[in-house]
Amino acid sequence: MRRRIRLTGRRQLQRSCVHVEIRKADKGKKIVGLSLAEADAFQGFPDSALVRLRLNENKLSETLEFGTIGAMRAAAELETPVFSAPSCQLRIVVAQGDRKGLLLASTDSWTLRTDSDSGDNGEDGILLFQPMDIAPRTWKLEVRDTELPIVYVDKSVPDSRTWVRHDPVFVSTVLPAIIEQVFEKIIASTPDEVEWMQSWLRWAEILLPGSPIPDVDDEQDAKDKWLDDLLIAFCAKHRLLERLIAQVNLGRTMS
Repeated sequence: MRRRIRLTGRRQLQRSCVHVEIRKADKGKKIVGLSLAEADAFQGFPDSALVRLRLNENKLSETLEFGTIGAMRAAAELETPVFSAPSCQLRIVVAQGDRKGLLLASTDSWTLRTDSDSGDNGEDGILLFQPMDIAPRTWKLEVRDTELPIVYVDKSVPDSRTWVRHDPVFVSTVLPAIIEQVFEKIIASTPDEVEWMQSWLRWAEILLPGSPIPDVDDEQDAKDKWLDDLLIAFCAKHRLLERLIAQVNLGRTMS
């Protein structure tokens, strides 16, 4: 496993040193809570150093301020309501003097779920959905390097997050294509080094127990067969063909 070498002199913090969670507030607003998971995580920093949380997603960016090391606030209001699963990074920054703005320490980035109450663990799914203006397209998949894959659904679709999970036509025809694209990315990468890929591999192990994913250097035929077996197992487990036929027959009856 490759180790990241930092040449900036700043300190590397473990992302487990803090706990971050999303809480709903009045009028549809959201509050981001930040608390120390390790009592001595910030030891050695000046009390005046700023504690910040930087969020980035789809060209949107926001930095949340949590006060200073000596007087840290427990929560900050999220101003960007369209965030679904932004890349999140904790940063400690010099607050004053000639070195103002200098980065003293940071964590690696992780995915922060803003559409659930599960905090930053992301345990409630391995694929994210978010409404967005992508018309005339109905959906668009983005397989990201360090965050969970996300499916954008045009914002004109009513209750799109529920629709993509339960509509028989979308689930039976689009979801297998999404799964195929995601695993093509995983097979061509180094999944041991990417957290979200490990989550997808654990999911695949449930469908194909005892059948490890092909290595990047394996023959293309072996990769194609493994992926085809995975899609067959997925479709069979969820009876996608039967659900699609039932929906088509229902539409004929109603017309």
